[in-house]
Amino acid sequence: MKPEKISIIGGNGKMGQLFKRVFEQDGYDVMTTGLDTKITNIEAAQKGDVVIVSVPIRETINVIKEIGPHVRIESLLTDFTSVKIEPVKAMLRYSKAEVIGGHPLFGPTVALENQNYVLCPARGKNYLEWFQSFLEEKKVNVVVTTAKDHDERMGIIQCLTHLSNIAMADTLESLKIDVGKTLEFASPIYQIRMGMIGRILNQDPGLYADIQIFNPYSRKILKQYLKSIKKLSEPIKSKDVAVFEKYFRVISEYLGDFCNRAQEESDYLIKKMAERKK
Repeated sequence: MKPEKISIIGGNGKMGQLFKRVFEQDGYDVMTTGLDTKITNIEAAQKGDVVIVSVPIRETINVIKEIGPHVRIESLLTDFTSVKIEPVKAMLRYSKAEVIGGHPLFGPTVALENQNYVLCPARGKNYLEWFQSFLEEKKVNVVVTTAKDHDERMGIIQCLTHLSNIAMADTLESLKIDVGKTLEFASPIYQIRMGMIGRILNQDPGLYADIQIFNPYSRKILKQYLKSIKKLSEPIKSKDVAVFEKYFRVISEYLGDFCNRAQEESDYLIKKMAERKK
């Protein structure tokens, strides 16, 4: 089923505006709501064939409670939220519409092509084929899975990654390191890592707080991360080279062939960085 009108709740934010442009480029009638719009969330929910919730994670459940009863049974209710279990439960509970949990795995500053988008179908099948086809026509890689599987994987992909990068930045701040001076001596890998840290810290701290706090698997991952840091620190403190090398080999063997692929891909990035400096 192809919609005629698409409502983006919270659509005046950066992600909402990105998808507003993308939908409108294909001829869809798109309405958005925000703090400064005349149309209310409920009015937009009533009118949309597809209703998308695009608000901060901490506000998502309350917005779903507000609009869910007003989304028509023949419409689709979906979202852009970085966690999926609780938003999907709320959409199922507070609406009678078709429900597909959604998560664009990219920010609003990048092109859609070759990016990943997760869909978590939960009720109904009228709009799944349309939504998936729409994204794939934009050359987006669509992954269809469950809300539970999504949150477990995002616990690693987002929570662990962000945690380690923010912790490294905190270490630099605590040691009062002049980052500019370190970049004068930087290896390519350090430059890439600092680029990722700077990218994260240049964005909304609320988003990153919400990802850590509202992902149901983040605390388990944090607990293990702290254990791993402690485990690695022990041979460093005792200057035990053999134990450190064993630690290194075990995790290298665990990653297996991925290490070779990662070497090739990082070599490519390093080459491109060197070319840019010429």
